[in-house]
Amino acid sequence: MKKIYVQPRIETKATTPQQMLCTSGGIKAQISGYKQNTGGGFIQSVIMGIACSSLLFLGTACSTNNTPDQPKQQAELKPRTLIVTEVESQKSKVESRLPQATITDEGETLNALWSKGDEISFRNISHETYTPSGTTDEVPLDGVLLADRAARIASFASNAKVWCDLDDQLLLVYPKATAPAITVSGNPLNATYTISLTGQDGSLATIANRYHHSYGIATITEVTETTANAELAEMQNLLTVCKFSFVDKDEPGTPLPITSLSISYGDGTYANTYPETATVTVTQGTSSTATVIPDKKSTSAGGYALAISPDGNPEEVYVALFPEATATTYSFSVTSGVNTYTGTATAQLNAGEYVAATNLKLTK
Repeated sequence: MKKIYVQPRIETKATTPQQMLCTSGGIKAQISGYKQNTGGGFIQSVIMGIACSSLLFLGTACSTNNTPDQPKQQAELKPRTLIVTEVESQKSKVESRLPQATITDEGETLNALWSKGDEISFRNISHETYTPSGTTDEVPLDGVLLADRAARIASFASNAKVWCDLDDQLLLVYPKATAPAITVSGNPLNATYTISLTGQDGSLATIANRYHHSYGIATITEVTETTANAELAEMQNLLTVCKFSFVDKDEPGTPLPITSLSISYGDGTYANTYPETATVTVTQGTSSTATVIPDKKSTSAGGYALAISPDGNPEEVYVALFPEATATTYSFSVTSGVNTYTGTATAQLNAGEYVAATNLKLTK
């Protein structure tokens, strides 16, 4: 899925996955939003799996040369004004996209828009470092792009020139608010960074601004001495967003007000724990995808449950979780006033999906 965000307005649909698109500054970008699974749910003791993460396909432009066997000259990066244009995939033409920023639950669908000034981070991942000839100081290969208007699809631009060359690839990361340092190394070059799930308060606004982790890659297709044009394939979501509500299994009529919520794995080596961070690795190349490796720890190794601390005792909360390759059992512990309720549910969570898991039955 893809993403870049604007202040999104989100309409949520309990059972229909929605995606939205946005664009990035001098960059036009598109992002896959969270898609709701229509064929299943968290099953209490067996629930909803989510479906589908999108592959990111990038076209890499190549410079032409009258001498085919002549090796490409050593890259000469220059500070250039960058324009990035989204390349719309056939899939994205028939699916709406879920961008960032402002997310609101309107009951039927999830809807989001970019707002002017929304930020995404970028890093040129075609170079580990770069020192211009005639100097001894490395130049920065990262920066921030800003949305230039409020729109479903916007343009993004940097306040500073971007050091780049023809065929370079830029890794775009959202949200900027929680974007960590991106490390580039290896052969071929890999870009790695860390994402975190800590500090969630159960609100859509917080999900949008801090946990709606997505990435995309823009390829420089044309350069002049002072400008560069790039194409950006749709961005992809790295996490699953779940909407939870709970009931007392002996009095299932009314959802429980949620004072606090903890989520952990329900069985196996990591039972009673849940990873708070994960390492994301993106390999530089013509077709790049991200690998997300959660930092799982057993209780003996210091692991503990993921804590959600909502404001105002809401009856439903939104939580970002890591995707899992197989169906996984989750354990829930809800404090509601002076009472504590527990229970389990099973689901396979896929990147980019939105899951409405409501009225899960817990035991007091």
